[in-house]
Amino acid sequence: MQTPIMRTIPEAAAELKRLDKNTAITLCALRRMVKTGELPSVAIASKRLVNMNQLLEMLDGQAASRDEQDAGDARSIAGGRA
Repeated sequence: MQTPIMRTIPEAAAELKRLDKNTAITLCALRRMVKTGELPSVAIASKRLVNMNQLLEMLDGQAASRDEQDAGDARSIAGGRA
């Protein structure tokens, strides 16, 4: 079993910035994702911790889903004109 890499929300935002200095994911966006439950977190005292592995997998999965969805939309439009 792999040990989870847990970070506070500000630390997770800084880690994303370190991995990709031009990332569009902001601290505010991460906080919103945790608040809405889109990004799982663990409450420890007054802190929220996120699993960096889950965060990166989730972001990678969303990018793939969005690409597939955009490609599907383009085909639907083209198919409607033919």
